[in-house]
Amino acid sequence: MPLKLGPINKQVEDMARSVTAEERREQLDKARQLLRVADTAELKAKIRSRRRLFPWLVAVPTGTLSGVFPSPAPPPDFSVVAADGSSIPPDRHSPVHFYVINTGHAVLTYGRRPDASLDSEGRLYFEDRDLYISPGRKNIPIEGTRLGMTMEVAELRTLLAASRSAIQPAVALRDGSLILWALQNEDEVVQRKFLGEFKACLDEFRTLRVPVLGYISYPGSHDVANTLRVWLCQDDPSDCDACSLAEEDRTLCTFLSTALDRQLFDGLLQDGERSDIFESLSAILDRYLEHHVQFFYMNVGGEIVRIEAPQWVMRDVKMLERVQAVIYDQCRRSGGYPPYPPALQEAHEQAVINAAERRLVEELIEQALAERGIVYTRSAKAYSKRRRGV
Repeated sequence: MPLKLGPINKQVEDMARSVTAEERREQLDKARQLLRVADTAELKAKIRSRRRLFPWLVAVPTGTLSGVFPSPAPPPDFSVVAADGSSIPPDRHSPVHFYVINTGHAVLTYGRRPDASLDSEGRLYFEDRDLYISPGRKNIPIEGTRLGMTMEVAELRTLLAASRSAIQPAVALRDGSLILWALQNEDEVVQRKFLGEFKACLDEFRTLRVPVLGYISYPGSHDVANTLRVWLCQDDPSDCDACSLAEEDRTLCTFLSTALDRQLFDGLLQDGERSDIFESLSAILDRYLEHHVQFFYMNVGGEIVRIEAPQWVMRDVKMLERVQAVIYDQCRRSGGYPPYPPALQEAHEQAVINAAERRLVEELIEQALAERGIVYTRSAKAYSKRRRGV
């Protein structure tokens, strides 16, 4: 039965009214003011003095809470390297178990000798060592979030290989976070495998002196907003029912629990400007060691984005200036609005696997099996979804 849109239409109107409510705008103004006036040193001490974990993900400012840094000019000659990936995941209804990862990269060179290099590489994974972590022992399948992390490692390796041949100075971009969030709830064997491979690539980037970044468009993070909640809180943050704050502050704290960092910085940063640097307290980052990921927010001209990089990038003033300048330069060259780095767009175009290509992979497998006398038979459920029901 088709979706009945009558009730949903009214609910859409209710949602639009709640988003544009005057009360919400007032609370956002108060939150921005709090970001400006909160004492950074006192806030850091308050965060670090707490022995128990916070019930929310909190960001620790490495410098100031509300510092603003304009974008410097980019180098006269430089390269932007980007990589992206896509996959055909394992299908449990298929008679053979496999997955495909396709990684694409773009190397865009600017300056006196402009150039562009675009390419992709696809691979079919079908051996036990590809399909399972610790095959023959735990047999942990590569699927779901583990397939996502496998692709992230493949993207980083592609980015590293492309960076080696790029004109220097260069900046390496990947779409999405450098923090392997999905690892937090995984088995120790899984954590060791993916973190080992990921950090090995970061080691190479550091040796090459190429800053590697995670570019997060339209970020949904609450880390800095949660830090303001810590500043407001006079009690145990894990027991909001016992809150002793005055009603006005309690209302602001409740607002901050759903506010997004990009909303806070949207009223503070002008085009090209970035915030100061923050550090997440996520437990998984303790295992990154010298590659501990830090981040800042930046107005790229129509959008607040989150930029992540290892601490060795953030602590190098010249490298940090290059990062900010190149990101802003990329977004100014974007043909869309809000802007998006052309290098990442080109890498995505190289990496994407369309529906026809997915079907072609199936046909190649069907043909190879048929030549060996094996009929490619899917499950009954899979066939039922491919044909129209009564």
